[in-house]
Amino acid sequence: MSRPVPTLRGWVVGAAGVVLLVAAGWAGRVDLLFGGLLLTIAPLVAMAAVALDRPWLSVARTYSPDTVEVGEEVQVRLDVRNQSGRATASMSWVDTVPAGFARLAFRALPSLASGQSVTLRYSERAARRGAYLLGPLTVARTDPFGLARGGYGVGESKVLLVTPRVRALAGSGDDEARGEGTDPELVRHSIPSTDEVIPRDYRAGDPLRRVQWRATARAGRLMVRQEEQLSNPEAWLLLDTLRAHAGGAEPFERAVELVASIGSHLLDVGYQLGVHETGERQLAGSYELPGGDQLLVGQLAAIEQVREPGGDIAGRFAASLRATRSGVPVFLILVDGDPQLAAEFAPLRRYAAPAIAFLMTSSAAAARELLERAGWVCVEADGRTDAAAAWSLAMQAQQPAGGPRLAGAADVRP
Repeated sequence: MSRPVPTLRGWVVGAAGVVLLVAAGWAGRVDLLFGGLLLTIAPLVAMAAVALDRPWLSVARTYSPDTVEVGEEVQVRLDVRNQSGRATASMSWVDTVPAGFARLAFRALPSLASGQSVTLRYSERAARRGAYLLGPLTVARTDPFGLARGGYGVGESKVLLVTPRVRALAGSGDDEARGEGTDPELVRHSIPSTDEVIPRDYRAGDPLRRVQWRATARAGRLMVRQEEQLSNPEAWLLLDTLRAHAGGAEPFERAVELVASIGSHLLDVGYQLGVHETGERQLAGSYELPGGDQLLVGQLAAIEQVREPGGDIAGRFAASLRATRSGVPVFLILVDGDPQLAAEFAPLRRYAAPAIAFLMTSSAAAARELLERAGWVCVEADGRTDAAAAWSLAMQAQQPAGGPRLAGAADVRP
């Protein structure tokens, strides 16, 4: 509860009481003394009444949708019920929101009879990703004479998860939904033994592009192709999370958005995704459908830059790549293009097909030279380049050599 304070009327009444007390002392009149005491004490009594006469309310808080992307609108619903045995006075309300959200103004809360409830609604947008606590609800009331005002915290706070934006990347459109396009071609290339198509029952989370209509017609229920799940092709991402390598908050935010977009795209076209971090581990590290895309984006909502390195990350990353049966797609997302970091990962090019490095700053000439000399495709993704544009640049930069294709782009270097 916030501390009760006099209203403007309360200050005026109190000041009038002080004036009467001074006049009573000067004139020696008892009636002025009595009036002065009454007016001076009245705001204090009103403040005590407001503090003690607390409304007993419960609040049920829901969000629609439960999770939102950066910049999307969330609808907040508050179901407020009077739990006391008597009606509440007319009050006003405002919800508590953290920094980064638009500040709300107080709105009228009608009087509620015992057991009666009312639904309050408002909308908000978050400018940055993160896990935010909204609430508790604050209700404010005045005494019957309008001399004092107090506020009360009602209900509990609840977390709202704001995830990074997931951009639609080239190659994830209608062609892939029909099982065509070049992403499935790369899936087949990754594991050559996927010629046999085995239908199975549809499960929640399966992409519609896997629906096998002939088997569906025969079985009378949705059936999907299982070749990608049997082949289990892999793709790998590395995100630079060390604060020492971070060129400010904005490049890191763009890097997180790029990981969310590329990771969701690769999962959608049939890959099992592995993710490494240069700093201490914050992500699960391995994702697959169904549900892997939501898990990845949800964990990226709360990922932060850290100061402690994650040990021999280059060695662990190399071990993961060596365990695969063939060259796999590998994507490096380097926040400030640290040359030392680039030198550690440049030799991993021989395990990757394709090998693409995204540099989140335009001042990474040394790192770019090291990586390109080892055969990496490098793309600068600074503040003028969003995730979709960076992906398109990477696809255009691949050199044709008859190798596997990714997302409708040119062939990858051998």
